[in-house]
Amino acid sequence: MVERKTKKIKKTGGRNQCQCVSTCKVKSLPGKAFCKKHMKSCSRISPLSGCEPSYNPSHWNRTRDLRETHNCFSYAMNVNDPKQIKMCKGEESCDAPFHQPGSPSKYNTFNSNMPKTCPNMVMRIIGDNPNVTMARFEEKCPAKTSKIALVVDQSDDYHFLRQDNKGYWSQKSGARPVTNLDAGKHQIWDPQLCDLNFTPNGVLNYDVFCGYMCVPRTQPLFMKSSGGGKVKKCTMKSK
Repeated sequence: MVERKTKKIKKTGGRNQCQCVSTCKVKSLPGKAFCKKHMKSCSRISPLSGCEPSYNPSHWNRTRDLRETHNCFSYAMNVNDPKQIKMCKGEESCDAPFHQPGSPSKYNTFNSNMPKTCPNMVMRIIGDNPNVTMARFEEKCPAKTSKIALVVDQSDDYHFLRQDNKGYWSQKSGARPVTNLDAGKHQIWDPQLCDLNFTPNGVLNYDVFCGYMCVPRTQPLFMKSSGGGKVKKCTMKSK
C-alpha cells in the first residue's frame, strides 16, 4: 500500500520575524521588515514590472464613502467602484456589501462545505478574471500586471495584500484604513513572512499563505458585491 503524502500548508510569518529569508532567526528592527544584518543587504527581492500602484493611503482613507465601501480585495485589485461609493453617500451609517471573489462567476456563498481555503479562493479569483496568473515572490510579473498576495484564516476570512511601486506591500482590512504595516507594525517586504496575526486585537489570524498572483493593471476587471446586482467591469481609478 502506497502512503499518500499530504501537501504541506504554507504558513505566514511570526511576530517580529525578519522578512529577508525564512531561515533568519534574528528579530526585525522596530517598524522595519528586516533585522540589522539584512537592513544593509537582502538579496531576495520581488522584482517590479513597472505597473505597480503607488502607495497613497490618503486617497483611500480621507473619505468614509470610499474607505467603508472597499475592502482588501478592492484595494489589492486597485479598484474604486463609483456604485459602491454611492451606496454610502448621505447615509448616517454605511453597510454596503463589499466586492467578493467568485460573485461574478456565480460561485455559491461560503459555508461549512465551502470554507475559505486557498484552493477555493484561487478558483474564485481566476473564475472571475481568467487573465490573473499565479506567480512566485522572486518572479517578475508580465508587462501591465503586478503582484497581489492571498492569505486566509480558513475558519473565518480571507485577506489580500498588494505590492506597491517602491517594492514594499500594503493592505486594507475591510472598512479599515489602508496601511503599509503588518500586525506587528513592521513594513511589509514579503506577505508570506510578515506578521498577519491580528488576534491580540481581537480580530483574525491569517496564518495560511495561498500564493502570489499577477493582476492586470491597465484593463477592467470583473467585480461584484455580495449584495447582488449586475457584474461590473471595474477600472482602476486610484492615483
